[in-house]
Amino acid sequence: MRKIIVAFVCFFISSVFAESNLDESAFTKRYVKAVTTKPEVTSAQIKGRLEVEMTYSGGGTSTAYLDNAYMNYLSEPEKLDVIIEAYISALTRNSSDAKANIDKANIFPVIKDSGYINHITELMSEGGEGELPFFYEKLNDVLYILYAIDTPSSIKFMPKEDIANLDVKEEELRDLSMSNLMNAIESLQIKGDPSTISMVVADGTYEASFLIYDALWTKETFPVKGDIVVYVPSRDVIIVTGSKDTDSLETVKGIVHNPENQWAHAVTNVGFIRKENKWVKFHH
Repeated sequence: MRKIIVAFVCFFISSVFAESNLDESAFTKRYVKAVTTKPEVTSAQIKGRLEVEMTYSGGGTSTAYLDNAYMNYLSEPEKLDVIIEAYISALTRNSSDAKANIDKANIFPVIKDSGYINHITELMSEGGEGELPFFYEKLNDVLYILYAIDTPSSIKFMPKEDIANLDVKEEELRDLSMSNLMNAIESLQIKGDPSTISMVVADGTYEASFLIYDALWTKETFPVKGDIVVYVPSRDVIIVTGSKDTDSLETVKGIVHNPENQWAHAVTNVGFIRKENKWVKFHH
């Protein structure tokens, strides 16, 4: 099982690049330098591997995921500036598209950690703003749920006014967004051995969001030893094991906390245990 999980992880974190090409970090910095020249972008922060968060002059934010842009660059490195400019233009268009496509059916849940919320709070304070530009709610002491309009190149988090304009009650958002996500993905699968170590696999983007799909988290689905424990190191990775399965826990922790594993679109390396139909920080 360890070989299966490690192989799966390596799919996310390993690549071989020509020495003459920019590595992922340098490419991301080049993108940040270019995007901050745009008048509508007030700041751009690198949030993770090939992940950049922009703050706009109007107060909104969006996140650009540069995986596809970087792959295009590796295919045609001589077109570096052209590729970056094309993706920046697409981001600008999609930001407008997100506003045009604000609809109840397009709301999706996104899981972030407290570090992300604190970072955005600091940015807003530095800019003289008193409140965060989007609506969020706590899942527990570590994790938060944000609600977003998804576009091909970015995820635009929804401010309270957009939610109010749709006449959606805030207490309805969780069920509504989860229903939208279930309708949007082609399949939800459990890979590995559900009784020891397994992974939740959906669309490669919203796996972490399935933490709020309560019907999934039963001992019938995951007949592990003890209570269900999950780790969500990345937005597209949920690893599941049992609180009393010592060997499996050590295997999972070894993967999640391995400093060589640079998780794309990181969430947190903290584990969570299922107690009374809620996720609580796991102390082991």
